[in-house]
Amino acid sequence: MKMVKVKALAFACLVLTAMPTMAAGGADAGQYGENAAIPMAIISWICFFSLLFVGGKIAWKPILANLDARETRIRESLENADRIDSQLADTEASTKKLISDAEASAKSIVTGAKETAQKLAKEINDTAKAEAQSLRENALKDIENARAKAVSSLRDESAELAVTLAGKLIGENLDSEKSRVLTDKIIDTL
Repeated sequence: MKMVKVKALAFACLVLTAMPTMAAGGADAGQYGENAAIPMAIISWICFFSLLFVGGKIAWKPILANLDARETRIRESLENADRIDSQLADTEASTKKLISDAEASAKSIVTGAKETAQKLAKEINDTAKAEAQSLRENALKDIENARAKAVSSLRDESAELAVTLAGKLIGENLDSEKSRVLTDKIIDTL
C-alpha cells in the first residue's frame, strides 16, 4: 500500500517535471530544431529517475523505516492503552468488591458488638439484681437474728427484773428454777 503511494507520487513528479520541457520545445527550438522537446524530456526523465533512485536508497528507506517504527509504536501504545483500560476496570471492580466486603464485615462486627453489649448488660443487670436480693435476704436474716437476740435479751432482763421485784414483794428468795418458771408465766401473760 505504501509503495503504491510512493510510485504514484513519483509518477506525478515525473509528469510535472517533463511538462515544462515539452512546452518549451515549441517556442525556442534552438539547435535541435522542433524535436528538441523529446531529448529534453528524456534528459529530465533520466535526471528524475536518477534522483528518485538515489533518493530512494538514501532518503526513502529511512523515512519509510521511521514511518513503520512510528506506526508500530502507535499500535503498541493503543494496545497498551487497551490493556491498561482493562486492568483499570478489573482494579475498579476488585476495589468495589473489597469495599463492599469491608462494609459487610464492619456491619457484622457492629451488630455482633451490639449483641454482645446487650448480652453483657443483661448479665450485669441480672447479677446486680441477684446480689441485691442476696444482700436484702442477708439483711433481713440479720435483722431477724438481731430482733430475736433483742427479744431474748429483753426476756432475760425482764425475767430477772420480775424475779427481783417479785422477791421483794413476796419477801422470799426464789431459787433460780422457780424464778425462771414464774418469769416465763408472767412474760407469757404480758
